[in-house]
Amino acid sequence: MKITKIRIDCLSVPLRHPYRLCREYGVLPATTPVIVSVFTDEGITGYGECNPWPRFTGDSAEICALTLEKHIAPAVIGLDPTNINAIHRAMDEAIRGQHLTKAAVDIACHDVWGKSENVPVCRLLGGELRKGMRCMWAVGGAEPEVNALQVLEAKQKGYDGCMIMIGGEDWKHDAARTAAIREAVGPDFPLIVDANQGWDVDTAVRYWKQIRHLDILFFEQPVQSWDVQGMAEVRRRIDIPVSADESVVTLRDARNLVEAGAADVFSIKVAKNGGIKPARELCDYADASGVQIFFNSMIEEGISEAASLQLGVTRPRVFAGIGHAYFSPNRLDGDICSYHEQIHPESGESILSDLPGLGVKLDEAAMKRYTTDTRTVAEV
Repeated sequence: MKITKIRIDCLSVPLRHPYRLCREYGVLPATTPVIVSVFTDEGITGYGECNPWPRFTGDSAEICALTLEKHIAPAVIGLDPTNINAIHRAMDEAIRGQHLTKAAVDIACHDVWGKSENVPVCRLLGGELRKGMRCMWAVGGAEPEVNALQVLEAKQKGYDGCMIMIGGEDWKHDAARTAAIREAVGPDFPLIVDANQGWDVDTAVRYWKQIRHLDILFFEQPVQSWDVQGMAEVRRRIDIPVSADESVVTLRDARNLVEAGAADVFSIKVAKNGGIKPARELCDYADASGVQIFFNSMIEEGISEAASLQLGVTRPRVFAGIGHAYFSPNRLDGDICSYHEQIHPESGESILSDLPGLGVKLDEAAMKRYTTDTRTVAEV
């Protein structure tokens, strides 16, 4: 089997409600995924996705599309898509870095591989240990009473916990929001907080001292991604686990965090981490280092979420105190594939599909509705 053509679709998908994150990222009204379709000479097509977000990833849809068109697609056309090692070597030889963009090709090739063997991707990764993953919700910034109602609604729907976005200009306001949410949902609903790089060490610690009685399970990315020593300092000064998200993209990042004593949890995002293969390697390193794994999302469409789920169900150790972020298409205007059918808030789970590959079917009508640009690179 060989790759004969790659189609690159840039999308713009509105969120159902604008998502207010931290002062670092502002308000997000829409997401701009890039969808990669890998065509083969055996008639099998695989689908991948990456999720550029300039203020988070340093990429845009236009940058990813150009990188795919001019560098990555020409390097992998003609290769066997089921040879994931060779695909990654070709991509790395074509262009340094660009982990986010390479993820879309990695995911699509895994989809082809699973379809060619007529098995779900999780079987290629060693097999599923569970039929699904517990699923949480997340809320952005708002007034305390609004956030309290939003999280209470998530609890009533059945989601298994909630992530609260903090890291705003006023840490006291974020503390008030956190307290209002805990009061609304009661003591038995799991909560975590994510500052998205929004604060420095002292601000993060002041916030934590204000909310330490609220039973927060972990504190994600309190300081800038590059500030490994700052992460370690926060970890020393608070008594709940610290999670690294923006700080952990590559294996080298993971090693630096572990050596500095800077993280208890790695926030794994298949697109951010370069695809299923690199994300799996990060999970293995986390297991060997005593770091817990939390599967997070990047305001994604269903292809990335399906890829993350295929990996998640294979992992023997995942953070057990709360559901993981397998809900993202439910906060978008629509899903471009069938993944949303796998999200079951009433049971607090996202359930593995029985279909081969990633287990999803592409919705061509939705693709047409959201696509803003299409490029194709074919075998000469």
